[in-house]
Amino acid sequence: MSGTHKNHLDIEFVRSCFPAFEEPLAAKTAFFENAGGSYVAGPVLEKLMHFYRVNKVQPYGECEILRVAGEQMDAGRQTMADLLGVASNNITLGASTTQNFNTMAYACSAIVNKHSEVIVTEQDHEANIGAWERLCRRSGAKLVIWPADPVTGELSLESFEQLLNKNTAIVCMTHSSNIVGTINPVAEVISLARPLGCRIIVDGVSFAPHQWPDIPQLQPDAYCFSTYKTYATHLGVMYTATDFAQSLDPQCHYFNEGYPQKRLDGAGPDHAAIAALDGLGDYFNASYHHHFGSTDNSDNSLYEKTQSIAALMHAHESELCAQLLSGIKDLPLRIIGRNRMEGREANIALTSETHTSQALSKALAAKDIAAGHGHFYALRLLEKAGIKDTEDGVLRISFSHYNNARDVERVLEALAAIH
Repeated sequence: MSGTHKNHLDIEFVRSCFPAFEEPLAAKTAFFENAGGSYVAGPVLEKLMHFYRVNKVQPYGECEILRVAGEQMDAGRQTMADLLGVASNNITLGASTTQNFNTMAYACSAIVNKHSEVIVTEQDHEANIGAWERLCRRSGAKLVIWPADPVTGELSLESFEQLLNKNTAIVCMTHSSNIVGTINPVAEVISLARPLGCRIIVDGVSFAPHQWPDIPQLQPDAYCFSTYKTYATHLGVMYTATDFAQSLDPQCHYFNEGYPQKRLDGAGPDHAAIAALDGLGDYFNASYHHHFGSTDNSDNSLYEKTQSIAALMHAHESELCAQLLSGIKDLPLRIIGRNRMEGREANIALTSETHTSQALSKALAAKDIAAGHGHFYALRLLEKAGIKDTEDGVLRISFSHYNNARDVERVLEALAAIH
């Protein structure tokens, strides 16, 4: 019955919205590779296949088949903006977040010079370090590393304050690390850095799958994440505040510079993938109706509904991850980051005292449990944390809201058996 699950996520309903669970291979697998890419919600798949089947054409034009294709793409873009509570003109849709960061770094040549400093964190995915490192080499600016603690892997706000100065032009930081999982103090960084006139760019790739970003509340200069990790097609979403975008070098064809949504579009992603984003709005709308009922705050915006559902998702994932952390506490394992759920996301990276990370991944795979190993593009962080074999790296167990308690039990059983 709809409207009867206001205080908890209805996991059976959620799993019914993902066609993957109807397939034998996915149905038998406990899937904890979510940080690398999630399953796709049914409405997204439906709109993707509709576009490819009905009007896979060059969109926009006088003929109906062209016009309708463009309308579907416009709907996908608008839905993403509505989900985030921002204007569609502030959204750039790229092939990936890596591409979007590279594009942003090139665009920031307009505001970075040989006297500038750019701060990145030692926690970050290499996509969010390398792009700025290359910008600094081109411009003569100084790249400043906000260090992670070698034991906990966490960032200290006090350390950041010591790095911040009048030459700081850009701070680019992860909202939560894809290894450590701690939710970083983005709001505090913004409040400290903005009075100095520097810009704050946030990598939300590892955060958004667990807590849908609240951009209107946070108010960063730019925010990036990947929709293929948030139950949709393979795209990168980049929000850019209007005043910030206007200060950047356009990365589009010169004749498109007058279109805000095209200024930072250096390539143009797959048309069908954009159109399919409209299905993500359908998924959140259906979830809201199921959990809160059609008459409960029915006038709420899609952004407000999404925030309400995201809170249930986060609570559900946190409960499952706490189950995992409790179950492995007596095993000879090192967790990179906190061994409690307070202040972190449901994304656990660990190493074993007795087995390689690859051996752990293989042991889980033998039980139809998907959890990968490696450095996950956070090589610098693993080196700082003392991981000697960074290719073997860590075992990463990453949750999504469609995981259930039995999935966790299977992981615990498999890890106990190998130890």
